[in-house]
Amino acid sequence: MSYAYLLAGENLELAEDELRGFLESQELETRVEREGRLAIAGEPMEGQLKRLALTHEVSEVIERGSIEALDLKYRPDSSFAVRAVEVSDEEHDTAALQEKVGEILGTGDNEVDLERPDEELRLYLLEDEYVLARLMEDIDRGLFEKRGNEERPFQSPVSLDPVLARVLVNLSGVKPGGSVLDPFCGTGGILIEAGLCGAGVHGLDVQEEMVEGARENLEVYGVIVHDVREGEVRDAGKIFDQKFDAIVTDLPYGEASKVEGEPVEDFLEVAPELVNGRIVFMSDRENIGDMEPEHEIYVHKNLTRYVYLLQ
Repeated sequence: MSYAYLLAGENLELAEDELRGFLESQELETRVEREGRLAIAGEPMEGQLKRLALTHEVSEVIERGSIEALDLKYRPDSSFAVRAVEVSDEEHDTAALQEKVGEILGTGDNEVDLERPDEELRLYLLEDEYVLARLMEDIDRGLFEKRGNEERPFQSPVSLDPVLARVLVNLSGVKPGGSVLDPFCGTGGILIEAGLCGAGVHGLDVQEEMVEGARENLEVYGVIVHDVREGEVRDAGKIFDQKFDAIVTDLPYGEASKVEGEPVEDFLEVAPELVNGRIVFMSDRENIGDMEPEHEIYVHKNLTRYVYLLQ
């Protein structure tokens, strides 16, 4: 059995890698087949699907076939609704195909119900192939907005967007119950998303105000168990005296990177000694030593961020 993931369109390569990281976190096969906005992979854990940030919806694949032939075998047992979704660069007549599929699937034992159907079906339209699937999870990305910087009790103008923070956590592949360290935690944005994914969260910041603010933000969003401390990244090993399953962080940039010595260089030196798993970090540097970023994220004309994955 396979599942279809409708990806957000703004950065498909990043969305696909986030999906792979999510599948890894669930100890599932990470092989993904993608055409346009549609990625198809193996069976997920239903309870964790809302962990994804760059996926709009997840559906259970029923059948696939030629759009031209449209030889559908499936017949719903009860009321249903069908929505055709274009996922490639091809331009199909989605309204006509949607209506045609509704007529094909209809029998004397079922009916189309657009208001409260027993089954919500998706007809994903690839270039010349359809994927008929049963909707499992419609992921409300609006929930991330409720955790935005302006909604938190403690705020900072450089706080990371919750969607991007969640993507970084998923790229790490950290499992529920695993441990995450953010050694530049600031207001706690990454830690909030990691905690909501079921990870144990540990944070470090050089400013006492940030440490206290991050603790407050974590508790407001229900991450009650946390370990956030004041200190410099070069001392993280002594401060925590443990290794972590993942390190996820947004490196200081701009004026913040020029304060308190050389935090970025210190991070790159000590991070590999602190982790048993993956290191995921974001930087404003296009190249760091001999490292190349995995992804480039355009923020605005004066700022592009780069995502790095290590180990």
